[in-house]
Amino acid sequence: MTGRFRKLPCLTLLLAIALCNSQSYAQTDQHPPEHPPLQKSNSILFADAFDEALQQAPEDALTRSARDQADSARAIAERWIVGAPAWQTSVINDRLLSDRGLRELETSLAVNLWRPGERQDARIRGSAFEQRSTAMQNYLRWLVAGRVRSNLAELESADLQLAAAEQAEQDALRLLETTQRLQGAGAASTLDVLQVESVWLQQGRSVLDARAMLVDAERSWQVLTGLTVRPAAPHQEVRAAQEELEQNHPLLALRRSEIMISDSNIADAERQAKGSPNVSLGVRRERGDWQQNHIQSVGVSVSIPFASRALVSAGSADARSARTDSELAMIQDMRALTAQLHEVEHELFTLEQALPLTERQRDVNHQQWQMAQTAFAVGETDLTHVIMAMQRAQDSAREHQLLLMRQQHLTSEYNQIIGVLP
Repeated sequence: MTGRFRKLPCLTLLLAIALCNSQSYAQTDQHPPEHPPLQKSNSILFADAFDEALQQAPEDALTRSARDQADSARAIAERWIVGAPAWQTSVINDRLLSDRGLRELETSLAVNLWRPGERQDARIRGSAFEQRSTAMQNYLRWLVAGRVRSNLAELESADLQLAAAEQAEQDALRLLETTQRLQGAGAASTLDVLQVESVWLQQGRSVLDARAMLVDAERSWQVLTGLTVRPAAPHQEVRAAQEELEQNHPLLALRRSEIMISDSNIADAERQAKGSPNVSLGVRRERGDWQQNHIQSVGVSVSIPFASRALVSAGSADARSARTDSELAMIQDMRALTAQLHEVEHELFTLEQALPLTERQRDVNHQQWQMAQTAFAVGETDLTHVIMAMQRAQDSAREHQLLLMRQQHLTSEYNQIIGVLP
């Protein structure tokens, strides 16, 4: 079999692939009509998106609940009695058993009193819930700020991927046009044209994938903020000068307030295990028989419970266990934040060292691609070398842009971890 006939199966396969890709590309090379792209506006700033996302946050119900708890705990501490008072009434009458006319009526009001120091503990409990309410609001702001930063990073990454894919598609199209002109001049074969067209169609599919990624990011943006527009300029932040986690970090402050509530829960459980002194004040009216006059009297009774140390310890065991869990959660969160902070710092340092190298690699690969195009136009090199040079130039340019964007996103992530709020 001659060389000309050996190329026929390869030509047939490439032609079939090209036709299939052409049909698929023609059918899908449209932006989904049900998901139009979001408009970009220079008037939408990070602070505006943050305020809108804060209003849309479902955790806002938790802050209202924490506020209600703080108000209730503070109101309990202002009461002079413990719990609700009880009205007690007893009636004794011998009408059903005899006719002597014996009657006895006793009614009293019973209240539970604070033990020494318990009311102060109740005030501390109300203050703990107040601090948690404030910490919950700051934590929600920190949480929403992280979501907005993350979503903006997704949007910018999707924009970059789409721009790089569209640029690669245009480069492949220009190479296809050059190859077609060379074919017309007899300097390139049909196999070369089909090979370049296959590369161009693959880049078209990459554009579709990048558009789908952008649609997903924009839908997440709409759900997060409720906005139908997005910032036009990339979000940029200045790295905070702070290098260590501080005590007022939103997450750590929330954990600390939960520990304070756990301490107050222990005191409250011990109070309930000990019991509260009870004072009852009432009146009594009685008579011996129907011939005697009624006797009226006033009575006061005092009840003081006694509880052993073992009983008090058993009653507060669950509260002490919950306090240990709160302290453990704080330690774990602090370690996790510290580990994330050090990881981001290390990656930022690595990027600073890698950026000059990737920039130089981008320039070298772009120059090699230009030289390969020139050599291919005059017939000094083959098409495979040109395609490889083009792909290396595209990959190095995309890598450099991704590293630049990653550096900015890491700066935002560093500020988020350290607790910088907008």
